Amino acid sequence: MILFLDTVSPSPTFTVFKDHKVIYSIHILDENSNKISDSIIPVFLKLQKESQLDNKIKKLVVCTGPGSYTSLRVGIAFMYGISYSKKIPLIGITCFDLFQYAIPKSNVKNTLMFICSSNDQNFISHYSNQDNKYLIRKLDYKLQSTSIDYNRYNYSISNHKLSLNIIKTFNLNNHQEINLAEIVKTNLKNITSLSINNIIKPIYISNNKILN
Repeated sequence: MILFLDTVSPSPTFTVFKDHKVIYSIHILDENSNKISDSIIPVFLKLQKESQLDNKIKKLVVCTGPGSYTSLRVGIAFMYGISYSKKIPLIGITCFDLFQYAIPKSNVKNTLMFICSSNDQNFISHYSNQDNKYLIRKLDYKLQSTSIDYNRYNYSISNHKLSLNIIKTFNLNNHQEINLAEIVKTNLKNITSLSINNIIKPIYISNNKILN
């Protein structure tokens, strides 16, 4: 079994996979609790009991961001605790690396990638030919924190439903919304064969600078 923790999306979720199938999924937050630090342990204990995990987990996967700094730190630290205590390999992967498994290869460099996180935080990544790399930025509420030529990007992807404001501003026509757990399920073999991370740092963006 593989345990995946998505601490990035607006609704943080544990998902358990077996043979490329989701056998259990549970949201960490609910209407009675909006703090991941208060909920993650009791929710994990419930997951253990109801899915009968015992010692069946072979690998752990955690999404490292970008997202809410507190959620990322709590989630990654919690997965580290499981990894060290039970000696289970832990893999950290960014949202944007996950997205690239879902984007057609022909569209990789002309795709806008949007990450929706808790507290109404939104992030964008795009490939810069000038810098020859992917640039990651945080979108402010006026959507003015990025100055790029949107017209050259004919494809977009997000982990959650985007606001109408974002859709209109970026003129998104060819857009795909996909759950991060769905990407992991579809690409489980490739993702679980990635190098094991000795140090996993959360990706948090402030003033368009990556902090970790």
